[in-house]
Amino acid sequence: MRNAILLRALVAILLQFVAPEEMFAPDQLTYHYVGDAYARYWSGENLVWPEVQGPPAYYYMVGVLYYLVGSSSLIPKLLNALVGGLSVALVYDIARRMSASETVAIRAAKLSAYFPSLVLWSALNIRDIWVVALILLVCRQALALHERPNSRGLLVLGLSVLALAQFRTYILLAVALPMVLSFLVRNRAHLGRNVVLGMLVAVVVIYTDQVAGVGRRLRTLDFAEIQYFRYWGGVGAKSDFAETDISTPGKALLFLPKGVAFFLLAPFPWAITGIRQILTLPEMLFFYSLLPAMFRGIRRLIRERLSDALMVLLVTTGLTFAYALGSGNAGSAYRYRAQVLSFYLIFAAVGREVVRRQVGVKPLPLPARVPLKAG
Repeated sequence: MRNAILLRALVAILLQFVAPEEMFAPDQLTYHYVGDAYARYWSGENLVWPEVQGPPAYYYMVGVLYYLVGSSSLIPKLLNALVGGLSVALVYDIARRMSASETVAIRAAKLSAYFPSLVLWSALNIRDIWVVALILLVCRQALALHERPNSRGLLVLGLSVLALAQFRTYILLAVALPMVLSFLVRNRAHLGRNVVLGMLVAVVVIYTDQVAGVGRRLRTLDFAEIQYFRYWGGVGAKSDFAETDISTPGKALLFLPKGVAFFLLAPFPWAITGIRQILTLPEMLFFYSLLPAMFRGIRRLIRERLSDALMVLLVTTGLTFAYALGSGNAGSAYRYRAQVLSFYLIFAAVGREVVRRQVGVKPLPLPARVPLKAG
């Protein structure tokens, strides 16, 4: 984890001095200027309160940092590097709880520590790595509560869900619904306890949805709104992929396989144009090489560890399907993929362990269920 933090900090410092802010994520400029405006308002230099659209948490965080230590975009980048490095520990814990294998957990943590796009999004002044870390934290806390229910763990889970809604509100349903379902169906021997836990988590989710001001998101799935979102995202990037019509459930279902392929595999090597896409080529080729291991890992988890892996599998599927429908260009698909990339790397680590067993390499011995402390 220390090496992961150091790597991300070094990349952040390097990009600060050699790369324009708009090169990898143009919204860095927005976060910088709005954060600076908040800092100036709190210090009395600016009398106008900055108005922002969407969840405000990251704007406030940048503003607080600028108010305390000065208006330099390197400061939030270094904080994001720390958060990205700490998320590696969450990947390790989730992988160990799901697979009951130390070998799998270590391999998954190493993959997430050095995977190029996860390093990149941790080294920029954007909110993406906070979303990744909060999704991981929600999943980790839910798995911990499955093992040993306790009030502290439930409080951390509730606060994590509340925080997630303040960074990216629209993914609340894709993360929360699998979490609630996992509490209800995981262990029939404790059905009553699980129902109570599931109801408590559902209350937290509904409250979070209402506080965020988007109560309609838990009542409807508006395909026309998704179509609008992907169209304008694609137009801004000059992407023909956005022209697909998914404004009805039937059209969305027909498009879904193509959308999933685009979300997971774009930018395609034969369609690369521009320096930014060329830079993604080594990572994408490596990601393609992991696909067989991912499929093996998912199959093994479903067959042997379904109760432990159910929530993560559902969260991964929900987010993958949502972004498969909502991503209108290769750039957005590549960026949003980071939110589920850690889970796919865990699946790949499980799949590689399957191969190790088949060729006779013994894994580190662990019991069928690892008694890990919740909290």
